[in-house]
Amino acid sequence: MRRHGFCVEVVVTGDEIMFGRILDTNSGWIAGRCAELGARLRRVTCVGDDAYEIGAALTEALGRGNDLVVFTGGLGPSEDDITVEAIGRALSRRVVLDEKAVEEIRRIYAERGVHDSARGERMARILEGSRAIPNPVGMSVGMMLMVGVTAVVTLPGVPAEMMAMFDGYVAPFIEERSGSRFVARTVTARVVFKDFFPVYRQMQRDYPEAYLKNVATPSEPPEGRLMVKDIKVDVVVGGSTRGEGEERMGRLLEDFRERIEAVGGVLLTD
Repeated sequence: MRRHGFCVEVVVTGDEIMFGRILDTNSGWIAGRCAELGARLRRVTCVGDDAYEIGAALTEALGRGNDLVVFTGGLGPSEDDITVEAIGRALSRRVVLDEKAVEEIRRIYAERGVHDSARGERMARILEGSRAIPNPVGMSVGMMLMVGVTAVVTLPGVPAEMMAMFDGYVAPFIEERSGSRFVARTVTARVVFKDFFPVYRQMQRDYPEAYLKNVATPSEPPEGRLMVKDIKVDVVVGGSTRGEGEERMGRLLEDFRERIEAVGGVLLTD
């Protein structure tokens, strides 16, 4: 069943992720950009360089009725870079090469004195019927393929390449289709510890449409609960436009400030 708003899932691929050799930072960055663009990131899935697992992740994501499924990783020239093939197998689509990407790869290889570009041309793989997403930073192209009402996108795992391609091609796609925008802030309540939580919980009840979440705070001994502490709170507010979201955020934070001041504290905003 499709949920309210423009829904996104991210599938992070790579054995290096699954073995803990590198940390996945791409999904966190995409989550932030989705929020800014008014999309709702519903799920992040990590799988290794395994065709079955990649295909199963796609099938499951499509079954949840998302508007967009983004894959990161597995687009390089190595034999274990199999994201495109795995998606093609799951969708019964043939793998082809994007001719413009092939020409660019051959040009770059020739400039480097490499005359056999066959292995490098693997970075031009897309699926039949998809649209290639150019890579302004590196050589591995991405693709966008419509599967029913869901767009399936592949992006490289290299963060700089992924970010440039997302902002250049995926972000406009989301903006055209998302009916809302989100505004996020992190504020600090400087207040007696025990006085914070009644105010905070009441704010959550009074603003159910907003996301308010205090950053994890360690448990305090009885004497610590009577001391002034700095407590960070993440706030996310939506609107049909960014301007509307900013207005709602302003009203919420002003109300929050008044309530914190009423118990002797201050609300600090950047």
